[in-house]
Amino acid sequence: MKIITFLLLAIVSISYSQSESISTIDLSKFPKEQISVHYNNEFLVTGEKLYYKIYCFNQNHKLSNYSKIAYIELLSSENTSVLKQKIALEKGIGYGDFFINPSLKTDTYTLICYTQWMKNYTNYFENSIVIINPFSDRIVAQSDQEIISKKNTILTTSEQISTDKTIYQKREKVLLNLEKIKTLQIDKFSISVRKKDNFHLNLKNQKNADFDKITYQNTMFLPELRGNLIKGKIESNNNKNVANKLISLSIDHSHLPLIATTNTIGEFYFNIPNVNSQKVYIQILDTNASDFSIKLKEDQGIKKENDNSSPIKLTQNNINTIKERSIYAQIENAYYTVKEDIILPLVYNDSLLNHKKTTYRLDDYKRFKTLQETFVEIISSAKIRRIDQKQEIIVPSGDTKATGAVGNIPSLLIVDGHIVYDHDSFLNYDCSKISSISVINQKYCYGNSIYQGITFINTFKKDYVPVSNSIQEFKIMNIQPKKKYFFQEHNKINMQVPDYRTQLYWDPNVDSTKNEIVFYTSDVTGEFQIEIKGFTPKGDPLSFKEYFSVK
Repeated sequence: MKIITFLLLAIVSISYSQSESISTIDLSKFPKEQISVHYNNEFLVTGEKLYYKIYCFNQNHKLSNYSKIAYIELLSSENTSVLKQKIALEKGIGYGDFFINPSLKTDTYTLICYTQWMKNYTNYFENSIVIINPFSDRIVAQSDQEIISKKNTILTTSEQISTDKTIYQKREKVLLNLEKIKTLQIDKFSISVRKKDNFHLNLKNQKNADFDKITYQNTMFLPELRGNLIKGKIESNNNKNVANKLISLSIDHSHLPLIATTNTIGEFYFNIPNVNSQKVYIQILDTNASDFSIKLKEDQGIKKENDNSSPIKLTQNNINTIKERSIYAQIENAYYTVKEDIILPLVYNDSLLNHKKTTYRLDDYKRFKTLQETFVEIISSAKIRRIDQKQEIIVPSGDTKATGAVGNIPSLLIVDGHIVYDHDSFLNYDCSKISSISVINQKYCYGNSIYQGITFINTFKKDYVPVSNSIQEFKIMNIQPKKKYFFQEHNKINMQVPDYRTQLYWDPNVDSTKNEIVFYTSDVTGEFQIEIKGFTPKGDPLSFKEYFSVK
C-alpha cells in the first residue's frame, strides 16, 4: 500500500511539472477505482429529493483511500448535465442529496458518479432515473405500449430485518429490528424507507466497471489525493517567462491562504480539503503581476451518449398517482422551515493559526484612529516601517526587540485570509473595522520564499479583499456540506403540522452496533419499502428489503 501511494504521489509530481509529456505515462501500472451508489428511488417527481450514498473501491474491492473527491451528475436525454455535485470521500465513503428542481422537464435521466482519476478509464457508475414534471409536455397519456406501467408486485422479504408490526396507523412509531444485521460485519450501511411506486421501469442496468480498459488523453486527469484539486494557468501579455511564479489562493478567513509555484508552461495546482466556498481569490505574488493573466481550467464531466430520448408514456392511473405525489411534495416543501436538515460544520485544521501567536483584540484596548498609531501603542511584537516612500509591516524574530533590524527578509501580511502583497495599500484602512491583530514571530517558508513572521488581521465583517490588479475572483464548484437529515417525530408540539412524507426515513451512515431503528409513519397511506444496502469488509454487496403497510 505504501509503495502504491508513493507511485501515485510520484505521478502527480511528474504531472505538475511536465504536463506536456504526461500522455506517455503507462496508466496500467497504477491503482484503479470503482464506484457504487445506493440511492433512494429511480422514479422521482419534481419537488422531491434524490438521496444517495457513494462507495469508492480500489481494484482489490477494498474501500479506496486514494481519491478524496467524487463527482455525481444527472444527465438529460440530450446528454446535458442538469445537476452536478462534488462530494468529499472519507475512506472511500460519501453521501448527499439532490433537490429535483421544478424547472427540470419530464425525462429519463442518467445518474453517473466518478472520481477524476477514474476519467482516465472507461470506468464510472451509471444508472437511469425517471423524473416526472407533472406540468411537462413530454408526458403522453396512453393505455398501451407504455414505458411506465402499473405492475403486480410480488413482495420478497428478508430474514435479516423485521418490523414490530406489518400494518401501522398514520403517524405511528415503527421499530425496525437490526440484531441479525450485526452478525454480517457491515461497517456502516444505509437505510431508505419510502412508499412503493408500483411502476415497472424499463431502465438500463448499472454499467459494469472495466478495470483493464484505458482511454488515453492528450493530458491525464490527476487524482485528488488530498482534497479539491484546483488547476489553472498564467499567461504572459508580453512573452515574459511564466515559470516559477508564486501564486496565492485565498478562500475565506477560516483558511490559511495557499501558495503554489507555476511549472515550465505556467500551470499551477492547489489541493484544498474541506472547502464549501463557491468562490476563490487568486493572485500572482510578483512585482510585475500586471504582465500576466490567470485562467482556471474547468472540470470536464463524463462525455457519453444517452439514448433515452423517447417521450415517457403513462396511463391515466399513473398520471393521477404522480399528481398526488406532486401535491404531497409541494405541501412538504411549504413546511420546509420546520423540517430542515442540519448542516454539519466543517472542521478546519490550520494549525499555524492555533499556536505560537500573540493575539490583540482591539476592543480590549483604547481604540486609535489609524493603524500606524495602533501598532505603536498596542502591537508590541510588530511594527510599521517606511522604505523608499512605502510602508510595510515587519515582525522581528523572537530573540530580537521590536525596534531591532530584521534585514531584508519581508514579513507576511494576511488580512481576512488574503495575502496582502503590497502592505502600503492596506495601511490606510479604517482601523475601526478591524477586530483583531495576531502576530507570529518565527520564520516561515511559503512556496519558494521565506518570510520573517506573519501578521494576521481580521476585520469584523471578514470581507476584505486586497485592492490590486493582480488578484482575480473565480467561481468554483463547492464540496457539498455534510448533513444530519431531518427526523420526524410526532408529539403534541407538531400535531398541527401536515405530514405528507413519502420518504419516511433516510440514513446513509447507520451504526452497525445498533439493535433497532425508530421512525414514524406519515399521513400518507399505502405500501412502504425498507431497503438496507452495504458492503462486507471483502467488498461483497449486501441488500435487504422489508415491507409494511399504513392504513
